[in-house]
Amino acid sequence: MSEKLEEKTRAKVPADKQGHYEVLIDNETTRITFHHIEKGQSSGWHSHDLDYVGYHFGDSEVKIERGGGDAPGAMASKKGAATFYDVGDGFEHNVTVVSESPLIALEIEYKKS
Repeated sequence: MSEKLEEKTRAKVPADKQGHYEVLIDNETTRITFHHIEKGQSSGWHSHDLDYVGYHFGDSEVKIERGGGDAPGAMASKKGAATFYDVGDGFEHNVTVVSESPLIALEIEYKKS
């Protein structure tokens, strides 16, 4: 996750409803983050300004809230699926798991030079 929006997250997502994430690698070219978010938990508000690949370790469904007044959306992730996200000028969002199955995924971000 490129940048956690701590102030916005605290205002909108209670601490007990935030999932777990851990930055595994963060060097001059790549950032890899592991996410484990249970049913009813959220990622917390964060912004993406780097293109990235999301790799999912299981099936789950999530509700997506976008910053800037965009309408909420939904997404189903599939086990073993890798999706490339071209973030363009960047965006912010919060992801909430709505399925029984947790969201377990790696985000692999490509730092721009």
